[in-house]
Amino acid sequence: MRLRMKDYLRTVTIALISLFLISVASGCAKTGDQAPAAKGEKVLRLGAVYDFKEAQEGKNLIFERLVGVDREGNPVPQLAESWDVSEDGKTYTFHLRKGVKFHNGTVLDASTAKFAFQWIANNAPFGNYVEKIETPDDNTLKVYFKEYYAPFLLDLASGWTSPVICPEAVEPVGSVDGKLTKLIGTGPFKLVDYEKDKQAVLARNDDYWGNKPKVDKVIWKTIPDPHAQIVALKAGEIDMIGITEHHSSIPYVEVPGLRKAGIKVEETSYGRYQVLEFNCQKEPFNDKKVRLALNLAIDREKMVKELFGGLPEPAYTITAPWFKYGPSNVKQKYGYDPEKAKQLLAEAGWKDTDGDGILDKNGKPFVFELLIPAGEANADAVAVFVQSELKKIGVQMKLLTLESGAAWDRSEKGEYDMFVHHSGCLPSIPGGIGIGQKYHSRSKSWPAAYHAQELDRLIEKAWSNPDESERKKICDEIWEILHQEAPCIPLYDIVKVVAYRDNVSGFKPAPTMFDMELQHIEVK
Repeated sequence: MRLRMKDYLRTVTIALISLFLISVASGCAKTGDQAPAAKGEKVLRLGAVYDFKEAQEGKNLIFERLVGVDREGNPVPQLAESWDVSEDGKTYTFHLRKGVKFHNGTVLDASTAKFAFQWIANNAPFGNYVEKIETPDDNTLKVYFKEYYAPFLLDLASGWTSPVICPEAVEPVGSVDGKLTKLIGTGPFKLVDYEKDKQAVLARNDDYWGNKPKVDKVIWKTIPDPHAQIVALKAGEIDMIGITEHHSSIPYVEVPGLRKAGIKVEETSYGRYQVLEFNCQKEPFNDKKVRLALNLAIDREKMVKELFGGLPEPAYTITAPWFKYGPSNVKQKYGYDPEKAKQLLAEAGWKDTDGDGILDKNGKPFVFELLIPAGEANADAVAVFVQSELKKIGVQMKLLTLESGAAWDRSEKGEYDMFVHHSGCLPSIPGGIGIGQKYHSRSKSWPAAYHAQELDRLIEKAWSNPDESERKKICDEIWEILHQEAPCIPLYDIVKVVAYRDNVSGFKPAPTMFDMELQHIEVK
């Protein structure tokens, strides 16, 4: 009897220890590295591909701009509640919003706004055009330009180039040439904790001038693998995914499964198309007929249905026509006509003279390489589809995937045949038709894009003209030329997909894909 009692006690002890270890393990698995929420605290947990400080979307929660943009590209008030522009378009008078404070308590007035503007102008595209800056009173900032510069307000609306910072945010403090070392802005959230490549914790800014956030905290959890994000979302470890990236980080093929699991999924178009950029400066793509032929060889409808379940729309223009200065006038859009494609290639001298199924010209086969930056949204699947389509017309496309930075280095040197990219979107001038942008010959990033003297003349005329209606007419001319020249292959609209659990409500898509309007979100 005594031995049985010992055995019983030993069994009970082992069982209790096992239960304790299981409970500890499950507690660790549940909380992970996340900061525990205080009782009654409303916390929104976001899954993100990139580290908080590397993501523009994160910084846009902290920093604001003098102006913003709406969905079409019209400037709207932000820290400047209004502005006046002189008749010649060379003087801007900004009337600052009153009662705005930075997260450290510094007041946003004409003096601090001037500091921020000077700091911005050192790197912003408009910097070289500024003649002087004045502060007539505590709430007014006046900017004088040497010459008219049309994209000024769009530049100011960019979080990449124009965040309004306070003098204490740079080192040395107060230097307009200083390095940004502290994330101190005026935005709805302030950074309170940060672990590189792990997470960031943001607290509501209770002194915010606008609509105050309904959540107390936001936890930005870095999960680089989108599939791991989906697992964490379904398990209830995070509340939202997809909102933290300006591209579609959620694979489109996963959307039906998310909806089936009871996850809410929202898709928003920002007019950013995935495109294949031709190297227009060398054979074979320095020939317009060849570029147009390849555009006609791809069945975009079939592509989006087979690869993405019809989620995104196919793209038949270089960028979205609904942008303020977009190609709304283009009538002859790129379609699917493989027979016409073969005809154009034959007219350009490409024929299968040896019967091997690959076109050739002057003894050289039509073989080229598509350069793919690793991680580019859906690019791998799209590349294989396009490869198959081009094979049908006798063109062989080889695939080369490089680390994103290495791929971009090659593209900026023009060292590619074809390059996977996108059409651009707000707040920059969509489609690459600004001065110094993709289709302007002074572009530093796109030496191999399509360039022409007439195109340069029209681009420079459009963006040096204060008359908006006249500018629109000139942009229409630009788009007609570009669509006839076929400088790229637009494929589909890269819709931004956001997924969230049923404990989240109040989500509203922001006007640009780089912003997140979290103020309206509630968490149960």
